[in-house]
Amino acid sequence: MLIKLTYAETMKAFPKLDTEILSALLTWALVAGSSVYFLQKQLSWDHWRVVSASAGYLLFIGLFLAMIRDKPYRHDKGVRWTLLLSVMVLVVGLYLLVPYSYGAILMVLASAMMPHLLSFKQAVWLSPLWSLPLYLVLRFYWQEEYAGITALLFWSFNLFALIMMNTALKEQRARARAEEVNRELMATQALLSQASKQAERTRIARNIHDLLGHHLTALSINLQVAQRKTDGDVRQLMEQCHSIAALLLSDVREAVSDIRKGSALNLQQALALLTDNVPRLEVKVELETQVTDIEQANMVLMCVRESLTNSLKHGHADKMWIRLYQSDGWLALSIRDNGEGGDFLPGNGLNGLRERVEALGGRVQFDATDAGFSTLLSWPEEKP
Repeated sequence: MLIKLTYAETMKAFPKLDTEILSALLTWALVAGSSVYFLQKQLSWDHWRVVSASAGYLLFIGLFLAMIRDKPYRHDKGVRWTLLLSVMVLVVGLYLLVPYSYGAILMVLASAMMPHLLSFKQAVWLSPLWSLPLYLVLRFYWQEEYAGITALLFWSFNLFALIMMNTALKEQRARARAEEVNRELMATQALLSQASKQAERTRIARNIHDLLGHHLTALSINLQVAQRKTDGDVRQLMEQCHSIAALLLSDVREAVSDIRKGSALNLQQALALLTDNVPRLEVKVELETQVTDIEQANMVLMCVRESLTNSLKHGHADKMWIRLYQSDGWLALSIRDNGEGGDFLPGNGLNGLRERVEALGGRVQFDATDAGFSTLLSWPEEKP
């Protein structure tokens, strides 16, 4: 069923044929099939009521499946509201075509979609509005004696559907939040582990340079002085020793340099842990350069996390592209999606993102268009 986190943040259950959707399809098939069958027995297959009812039931399932589809629409919430109201109006029309009160079961299916668009309290308070038409049609159109109790019973079914769907939504939110927190913890843990290894490599490189390098430099100087004070075979031997010492010092410096270069953080791994298996969002990560500073790497991680949240919560995107590259001594991070763009006002999340980048002497640019939302972060490669 359609599951949202602050509306449509995740619709993970769509359009998979899980038990909820299968049960909804079965319910529709039984209601529609039996209603049309009994109606044609009273009238005939070519009677306008039978034809209209058959078309109405087919239209109902088409609108219902469109309403619960997995892929978000452009202006998603407005489209789903339109579809839901259309379904409810169609069910009321079927009340007028078919004299069987159990057709109100279809309104229960529609009612179950309300918690995706309204708060639970709002849906409960408004539930009599879509339960009242059943009473009016049964009582005044079909002249049914027990219209009141029938409408009351189906209103209680609507309440039950709202409660069950609200419970399912809460469970889905909790699972999605737990998965999100788990991805963030794993990514942060990977980054901290790499930072610890980076610090250890840096410490070893510094010790090699400060101790072994300085001693080799002193040895090379002493050999050079001794070379000038000797002659003959001894002088030639001193020259060889000086050359070996100079070569060894060069090897040490090269080894120290390699150790420092090898201390770059594996940001790809951390980002993969953060972006893999995000509900309803396909993320492509492209890293063209390395990040060696833990503060910069953590800033990149937090900015990507905020962008993921915004794309799901506000943009209803299903694709995101992340690119890290170098430009004129600056590092740049481009994040863009294919969600809803248009006018926007930066909230606490985007303002926090800006503050993180500006703390490193960088700048941020946001761009919202009909093609999606993009964020460009840039900061100096070296700390100011």
